[in-house]
Amino acid sequence: MGILVNVDNGGTFTDLCVTDGQRVVHAKTPTTPHDLTRCFVDGLRLVSERLYGEADLSRLLRETDHLRYSTTSGTNAVVERKGDPVALLVDAGAEDNVYGTTSLVDPTLWRAMVPHRPVGIAIDDPDAVDQDEFTTAVNSLLATNPSRIVVALRSARAEHAIKALLLERYPRHLLGAVPFTLSHELVHDPDDARRTLTAVVNSYLHPGMEHFLYGAEKTCKSSGLARPLLIFRNDGDSARVAKTTALKTWGSGPRGGLEGGLAYADLYDADVLVCMDVGGTTTDVSVVVDKKLSVSARGRIDSALTSFPIPELRSVGLGGSSVVRVADGRIEIGPRSVGAAPGPACFGRGGTDATLTDALLLAGILDPDRYLGGDLKLDASRAERALQTHVGEPLSLSAHAAAVAVLRAFEQQAGAAVSAAITAAGRDPADATLLAFGGAGPVVASGIARAAGISRVIVPHLSAVFSAFGIGFSGIAHEYSVPLPGTDAEVSAARDELLARARRDMFGEGVQVEDCRFETRYRHLGSGVVLDEVWPNGAPPANGCGRADQLVVRASHDLPTFTLHADERPAITPATADGTRRVRVGDGAGQETELEVAIHRPEDLRPGTGAAGPAIVTGDYLTCWIEPGWRFRVSSNSDLILEAQR
Repeated sequence: MGILVNVDNGGTFTDLCVTDGQRVVHAKTPTTPHDLTRCFVDGLRLVSERLYGEADLSRLLRETDHLRYSTTSGTNAVVERKGDPVALLVDAGAEDNVYGTTSLVDPTLWRAMVPHRPVGIAIDDPDAVDQDEFTTAVNSLLATNPSRIVVALRSARAEHAIKALLLERYPRHLLGAVPFTLSHELVHDPDDARRTLTAVVNSYLHPGMEHFLYGAEKTCKSSGLARPLLIFRNDGDSARVAKTTALKTWGSGPRGGLEGGLAYADLYDADVLVCMDVGGTTTDVSVVVDKKLSVSARGRIDSALTSFPIPELRSVGLGGSSVVRVADGRIEIGPRSVGAAPGPACFGRGGTDATLTDALLLAGILDPDRYLGGDLKLDASRAERALQTHVGEPLSLSAHAAAVAVLRAFEQQAGAAVSAAITAAGRDPADATLLAFGGAGPVVASGIARAAGISRVIVPHLSAVFSAFGIGFSGIAHEYSVPLPGTDAEVSAARDELLARARRDMFGEGVQVEDCRFETRYRHLGSGVVLDEVWPNGAPPANGCGRADQLVVRASHDLPTFTLHADERPAITPATADGTRRVRVGDGAGQETELEVAIHRPEDLRPGTGAAGPAIVTGDYLTCWIEPGWRFRVSSNSDLILEAQR
């Protein structure tokens, strides 16, 4: 096989996991928010150096079979309210409540997406739209200087009438033309409010994603990538940029971790596995029950109810770069993040806000000389100053005590999110296993598990790039759906049309159509989760499709995946420590304690070795803090298994 490249672009770091079938190499590089193409290329150069012994971007891309890319940019844009605002055209009379849309979304998110009052238009006859009213409505929309216009009318025919007029009066070849989206073209959903909100969210995310992704694809093509750049989506599959809607990129980074989580649930026979991805800006939590994902029929993006199925994923503004402050005598963390630029104060890049990373450094958990493999030296004095200013002084604490307090606050808030996700899945935290990954996940895993009432934690050996690693368990796929037609003949005709589209699009992905798998399904949405009945070999399901909501055609092409090794659980051999370090911790009652903690290097640990906490496992990209009262062992797959001692 050729090389498979997986890239996960986060708010603070961009992660890469690459395999040529024999070796697996990985890397992290700081995200460059002013130009996401730069960190994308920097990461590719870095892994090419680890593959070939010298940086050779062109060789890497020439030898790459498939390059899959995921991003948290959409997630972060929604969490931080930093997308591109849109203008909204609705039916006259719906300007204030927008068909009830405002009851389906948090007001702050709605105002960020649609900052100006929607414009209404009355269309009694789609074949005879009043030209003056149309011109007045469009001029009102353009006066708000939007990046995009969303046309969300109750009637699909009315929307298409507006489209024809827009193309006639404001043709797309003009430099000043504003792009527009029709809600009925984006999604088939009879619910006006939900369809409108879906179109608004998609347009809110579209410009930023479009600008970067086409830039990245151009870079790949000019450097020799033969096949299209693939975007890993929040449905767990990948497709080329031109066939991916912006809304499908939301949560795609954490969704990569979910693919890895499904593989790990099977590997460790975990009936309740909580996937927790702690990045620089967000902590993303999802629950795998009985080795399956629960997919919401009408998924939420932040607080916004949409028309698309989305796995149940909770994203909260807690991360290693989240800004820490004190309000009303309480420590508040996030949702604002300093990202990688300027970054936490300890990065020494001009940041002065206090963050979790600063607290971890001052507590002694992070090694200032080995962060990112030594590529970035951390400045403890800057971290101390930031914590003293923003936390210590308002709470009358020393900087070191403030660091401990921040760690406790983060653990409690993240632990509450984890516990809530498990409860929502109908399970007990005591029965759950926590899969902790992301740059900051392993560092605070045992504390978060303790706060959530979980006694077993798995830290993957590639935890720092686990979302990029998880993408490696996905394939290329397209899915098409229409409301279920009424008669058998209409069902067959609709199926044939969708299959023809599927074959064309899979051919466009650069794979052999005869190597693809095509499935027809009846989809039931009434229970709130996606339930599919497969239509095998051209025959409908035996129990019929009378209550189904949609006809679905899915086309897929499998790609090679990573090999995992089953855990044999041999007798534990004591792990050899590589020195000690002084670490400050809290006792849960507001008191600060300093401990002498054993340090272990990942490269020195072998399957079957282990030790009791307090301990730190720390390497180039991994730092795992094992609290007192916990112990760890190394599994046959080289993962860390943390267990609370009873």
